[in-house]
Amino acid sequence: MKEIYNTLSQLQVVLAQMFEVEDKIKEIPKELADQEDALHKTKITYLELHEKIEKVKEELKTLRIKLDEAGNKRETSEKMMETITQAREFETLQKEIETAKEDEQKFRKGLIAKQNYLEEQEKKLFAQEAVMQNQEEEVREAKEAMDKQIEEKQKELDEIVAKKNELAKDLDPNLLFKFERIIRNKGGKGIVAVHNIVCTGCHMILPAQFVNEVRASTNNESDEDSILFCPYCSRVLYYEDSTDYADLEEKHLAAEEKDDTADIIGGDSSGFDTEGIDFDSDSDF
Repeated sequence: MKEIYNTLSQLQVVLAQMFEVEDKIKEIPKELADQEDALHKTKITYLELHEKIEKVKEELKTLRIKLDEAGNKRETSEKMMETITQAREFETLQKEIETAKEDEQKFRKGLIAKQNYLEEQEKKLFAQEAVMQNQEEEVREAKEAMDKQIEEKQKELDEIVAKKNELAKDLDPNLLFKFERIIRNKGGKGIVAVHNIVCTGCHMILPAQFVNEVRASTNNESDEDSILFCPYCSRVLYYEDSTDYADLEEKHLAAEEKDDTADIIGGDSSGFDTEGIDFDSDSDF
């Protein structure tokens, strides 16, 4: 049994390394994802600016047509003035000429304003294009660096997995599966000692009978089916002589004797007094 515990102790170190490298491989693409997201937003802004510019160009085209129409109308009316003999027709043409001049002035001002606006938007588009090109280059370089980094980490992971497979080759697959889950969920610590009556993984007091079973399992030549797990934190347990928690064990045994005495005389059992004891429990149950 001690050989199995020794294997599990070595395996927990390798598994902790394996999970750490796997997590790093998952983290590597996140920075690139942030850069790609920024590039995507820049492209959206670029496309919006481009669409806005195309719209302004269409508006400019329409204004130029209207300006030409107003100018042609004014010129036509001015030519007709030379042939007018009646005062009423003269007044009508005069109004048309004035209206055409006003339209020309309005459309010309509109053209100037739109042209200035177009130039501003084109400058923004040019700047946005430069930003986009820089971001595209950064993303390309980051992707190359990421691929290289992942490749290196994958080689490291493959070596660790090979070590894991070598250590675990004689272990029961079900035990290995459960032990891997414990290592991942318990921060790389999957096999711990029982000192007196306390699990050193979660620092919870264990039942005396259960501790005896752990002690027997540790000292006997048992198989993997005899491996015991902490009922509070699920870690694999083995017994180890220690002075740690010795006073706690004495208190616990004294409390049990008190309970037994109370049961015999028909009194009320007060249980185990844990006042003043600080437990750091991380039970999964």
